[in-house]
Amino acid sequence: MAEIRLRLTENELSTISRTGAIAWLIKGMNIENAQDALRSSIRQQSDDPTASQKIMIEEKRQKLLSQINKFYETAMVITNGMELEGGEGLQQDDPELCLEEADGYNFPGINILEEDSILNLSDNADSAAEQKELELRKGQANDCLEKLHQALGDRSVVFREKLHSNKSVHHQGTRSTKELQKITLAINKHAREYRRSRAAMQQLGTDSDTLTSYQSLKADDLAVSKEVTEENRCGQGSDKLAWFWRINSATNSQKSEWMYEFYQVNWLKAKVRYDHWSEELKLVQHEMYWTVCWFQNQELMWRRRSGKSIKNGHKAYAEKQAFM
Repeated sequence: MAEIRLRLTENELSTISRTGAIAWLIKGMNIENAQDALRSSIRQQSDDPTASQKIMIEEKRQKLLSQINKFYETAMVITNGMELEGGEGLQQDDPELCLEEADGYNFPGINILEEDSILNLSDNADSAAEQKELELRKGQANDCLEKLHQALGDRSVVFREKLHSNKSVHHQGTRSTKELQKITLAINKHAREYRRSRAAMQQLGTDSDTLTSYQSLKADDLAVSKEVTEENRCGQGSDKLAWFWRINSATNSQKSEWMYEFYQVNWLKAKVRYDHWSEELKLVQHEMYWTVCWFQNQELMWRRRSGKSIKNGHKAYAEKQAFM
């Protein structure tokens, strides 16, 4: 997103329009991420949090509210006094994207943000600002997918090298399991951020081609890559990567040595599957041709037998076989 932000900022400075809109939009996205981080922190608390834990959550909440108030103060300047409406309410996170987080989302003493403090950047009626936000949302989605690539790769490596290699350490409380839990939290965080960016693009009225490129992200897409954990498994002929591994941002992932190897392995496997099915197609075509030739040969053979037959019964049987 850095390149998109730089381009939009340079365009903003070169025009006579009011400056600061890009920074304002980025601030709003950062506040959304802070809201998500606060909800995640609340979920990870125990059912009976200590006083210090409650204080920590309340301090984070007050800091976030202060950022939101400053955001709306800046909005009055950026939008020339245009009134911005709040959201309809806090959207609950998908439970499948809150794995490894304790079920302490609504424990007593901690209140989530009120509805009037929820951001909704898509309510801006300025079409120019909407286009800027749409570009930023695309960059945000690309960054999230890039981070998902790396995090999913790291989780697969942990499974293979630290968990599957030594069965005795595969239990809760070990260093490897803690590392795996940390990576899973990061994956869920990036997935939730991607969903927010895609939802914002939909609200901004993006075209269908863009939504086709940025598809809906499902929890099943975030599974551990079996290319790493089960290299010799059966049924690989029908396997395919999740959609976000095949978009253009995957090129940047090849900067990582592990990701470069990952794409090499999947490319080679895809080529092998293509060659295999190409060979199968040729074999089926030849087998069909051989089958037709065999029946034609059988027809000629029985017609010769019919011509040599003396008895009517034998001749009738041969003609019957020839017509089969």
